[in-house]
Amino acid sequence: MIHALLRSVERLSISPSKRARDFQQAIQAYKNYEPVELRGFLILRQPPNAPKDGVYYLLSPLAPKELPKASIRPYVVLKIMENTNVSAQLKSGEYVKVKGIIDTYPYGNMRLIHVTSIERRDYSEYWLQYEDLALTKREFMELFDNTIYANYEIRRAIIYSLFASPALVGVNKNWGEGVTFSALKNDSKIIHSLWNASRYVLRLLPDELLLKRRKEFLYVDEELDLDFTFSKIGDGWYYLPSSKLLLKKDLPIAEWAVPYFNDKRAVFLAPKLYKKASPEDPLAHLSETPFILNEPIGLERNRELEQLIPNVLITVFKERNKLLSLSPSDKAMKRFREKFENWIAKNAREYGEKFDALRLKGMIFETNTRYLLSVRLLGSIARFEGEINTSIIRNVLNMNQEIVDMWMNEISEKEMLKVLEIYEKYIEQDFRNKRAVMALRIFMDLEATSVDGSVTKEEFYNALRKYGFKPSYAQEIIDRLIADGYLYEPFLGKLRLIKPE
Repeated sequence: MIHALLRSVERLSISPSKRARDFQQAIQAYKNYEPVELRGFLILRQPPNAPKDGVYYLLSPLAPKELPKASIRPYVVLKIMENTNVSAQLKSGEYVKVKGIIDTYPYGNMRLIHVTSIERRDYSEYWLQYEDLALTKREFMELFDNTIYANYEIRRAIIYSLFASPALVGVNKNWGEGVTFSALKNDSKIIHSLWNASRYVLRLLPDELLLKRRKEFLYVDEELDLDFTFSKIGDGWYYLPSSKLLLKKDLPIAEWAVPYFNDKRAVFLAPKLYKKASPEDPLAHLSETPFILNEPIGLERNRELEQLIPNVLITVFKERNKLLSLSPSDKAMKRFREKFENWIAKNAREYGEKFDALRLKGMIFETNTRYLLSVRLLGSIARFEGEINTSIIRNVLNMNQEIVDMWMNEISEKEMLKVLEIYEKYIEQDFRNKRAVMALRIFMDLEATSVDGSVTKEEFYNALRKYGFKPSYAQEIIDRLIADGYLYEPFLGKLRLIKPE
């Protein structure tokens, strides 16, 4: 119930004016010559009547775009001296931690800090100052469930995307924490509905969190008779195509943002209007949740969400910091790998060579890529739910299953035949023994879910036994795959697949 969410909107909400008042109270509580540690945004402008005995700048408790929204603006003067330890880029808009000795500024009623050190800090700390005002899981869900109307999996996938993904230890891919929620359809009404819903949500976020080409932002403080120019505000985190025209591209992303997409350095909400479903779709290939929409997304303006966006961000950053990485050696990860391999086997039995063909390199269900993307989805959900358990693992596999079923029904027979031809070339004609093909496929699945790309002989043997191979034949087929040049043994007891050129 929404009233349960609003334990008290006034108590929960964090306005720029509240931040400014809290900062001012904290500053006033210090006595002159006491050591002080503060966080804020650097402003490279001299305060009025600055002395000539050092470099003087300003520190604001508010992000640049929040300055005009506050009823008061309690700047602190920073005096940077020759012995000040500087480990930050000195540019306006940089979020920094300042240590020093507090004093009175000779002119006006501002306070001054004789800075001993100044260092760059992560922008998330700006929100974690009010960590106790984070929302509960139920409150968080209700805000978005009362804003975006879609089926359960899609609503949840959008929410999970906001939390990004922990890093996976040992993976060769140089990916960041970003994730991609994509939705595709050959229907402009459906795709535009998702774009409009996503745009509504992202427009509520601070400019510092949006990934976009930066323009200079000019702010004039008439009381101090100063103008502040911020050329780059924040690192940017969430991306939505800025124009409906981008939705028609293979990657519905501006050219300058493509490297961020490929390297998973931002959260992308990327709807795409396609002409036909392609098994090699570049957007679907790198999306954690590449849904095919069948009906428009509903949107209702939500004043509670608008007012509690700071609390939403506090919740996101708080949960992100709790789970920074996942390790393949964790019990939960081992359990997920086993369940994922079972899920692969289930779909291979159900869809046969069609599914196997769509798991080749470059295809939308390329096994290794889809496994890593599924792990990232698992991490996003774990950040939201607080832990990895059987329910979350099942949730990830259910989402994957819905996506697979959608794509299987959407890909045309003509496109599928092309993929099957490629698959036939990969599984050569002189290697058509069904049991041998099954064994090779089992190995490929094990390899795809292995972080370092290698599979132990014991692991392969046990998997063959699990799939019904007799002990003597399991060992024979391993030796045959090595002898025929499909597998090789780079280290004693470890096997790798020989990729065809």
